[in-house]
Order: sequence, then C-alpha cells, then structure tokens
Amino acid sequence: MNRIIIAIIAVVVLGAGGFFLMQNNNKNSEVTKPKTAVATTKTAPLTFATIQDEIKNGEKLYDVRTPDEFTAGHFANAENFPLQDLQAGKLPDVAKTTKIYVHCRTGVRSAEAAKILRENGFANVVDLHGLADIEKIGGELIK
Repeated sequence: MNRIIIAIIAVVVLGAGGFFLMQNNNKNSEVTKPKTAVATTKTAPLTFATIQDEIKNGEKLYDVRTPDEFTAGHFANAENFPLQDLQAGKLPDVAKTTKIYVHCRTGVRSAEAAKILRENGFANVVDLHGLADIEKIGGELIK
C-alpha cells in the first residue's frame, strides 16, 4: 500500500514539475520572438482581364454548364466542357500543369468539376463559381 501511495506522489510531483517547466519554456520563447514584422507578398486580385491574358498563353476557361446554357450566353474565350462529360470520365486534352478555370451558373457544378479535375491529377484548377461571380470581376456574357 505504501508503494502505491509513493508512486502516486511521484507521478503528481513529476507532473507538476513538468507543468512548471513548460510554463517557463513558454515565457522564454515569448522573450526570444522577433519584434519585427515579416514582409508578405500580396497577389493582385483576380480580374477577368487577367484570365483573358492567361488564356492567350495557353490556360483554359471551361464553362461546365450544358451546351444549351452555353449557347444562350457565355464569356469570351470560354470553352464548353459540360460537367456531365467530366462525370462520364472525359477529361481535357491538356497538360496536367495547365491552369484551368471552371465556372457554371451558380457555383455548384463548378465545384464538382474542380474536384473531378483535381482527383484526376490536374494540379492548377481554379473554381470561379457562378456567372455573377465572374461578372463581379469584369466578365461580360456574350449572347
């Protein structure tokens, strides 16, 4: 019985000692933190003009709506690549490193399209969401 009590006391003492050591380490680490701010690089907000420039350099803008929706109105230089085709296993015939922008009407199908593309090894997929989101960054529907 005495051994059990001694063991319990040892655990409590060692645990408390460890706690105080940790508290002391945290105080020391706060003292040694650098006082200067680290500079960060900020990227310019994405605009439709930027996307158009990137398309000229080989990047892709895929409208994943149906062909009928695409024909009713789409953005300049967009290609129709319906979500149904992606779901059926058809993939773009581009390098896996090509930046691919995807969009749909509201953002639901584009999220699914982006997921499928990423799962199939496309490393640079950007979900632009819906039509209204692209219009906010300067895109205009061609009808």
